Amino acid sequence: MDAGIIAALITSVASVVVSVGASVWTRRQGVELERMRFESERSARDHEKRSAAKAELDRYREPLLLAVVDLGARLHTIRERGLQGYLGSTQRRGRLAVLGTVYCVARYLGTLEILYSRLALLRFDSATDTRLVAALLADIGRAFSSQLYDEDPPSGAQEGGPPAGASSLRKAERAGEPRFMLWREEQRAIGELMRGPDGTGTVCVGFACFHDSYDELFASWLDPFAEALRSPSAPDSERLARLQTLLALLVTQLDEDGGYSLTVDGTTVAPEWATPAALAP
Repeated sequence: MDAGIIAALITSVASVVVSVGASVWTRRQGVELERMRFESERSARDHEKRSAAKAELDRYREPLLLAVVDLGARLHTIRERGLQGYLGSTQRRGRLAVLGTVYCVARYLGTLEILYSRLALLRFDSATDTRLVAALLADIGRAFSSQLYDEDPPSGAQEGGPPAGASSLRKAERAGEPRFMLWREEQRAIGELMRGPDGTGTVCVGFACFHDSYDELFASWLDPFAEALRSPSAPDSERLARLQTLLALLVTQLDEDGGYSLTVDGTTVAPEWATPAALAP
């Protein structure tokens, strides 16, 4: 074969190889550029979500902090048996003591409901401070709803267990419901009611409104909790102890300016209900 023809064939093949290689390289570069563009846009969206989550958390930090402080202080009063004295006084004072306590619970749940309605992004946010707050809020919700705390023994049960031959139905009828337990659905319902008649308010109803509408709106949700407050064993509640501990962690996380809490050498010394001594079993 003529040397010129061979050279031409080699040149042609080389040109095809180079063309194919260039095409593959171009496609790969295009895919890589597209991937980089996608990652950049996703990073920008994530940053925007984090900024929005942080801004909304900051906006509701103060009302949430107030609700946490009031609830933590009230739980401390219960556990230190300070509430028991009021329950044994006049009927009016006893009712106010109970309703004031369940109002603290309801206001916390209402403030949380408002926060979540404004900021579903909170649970997905990756900013450290916001993520810690979200984790503590979730833990508090679980502490309210868990059946692992304060399970009352079956009514009339003896130390050795139920009498032989007792039916399963009878045992179920005697089984006591754990004290101070609020399921997630109950937590959400109470939170919605605290947002006012239409359930869309951006602030919780005040105590006067709560007091006057309790029997009509709140009793079906909060009466078991209120009744548990009247029990002599209420101060020994494991659930309330756990909730107080989690609220103490939350208040120090929310209180960026130190207006409600004081920490010295890593130990919380104020408020009183959040100190190690107050949280001890």
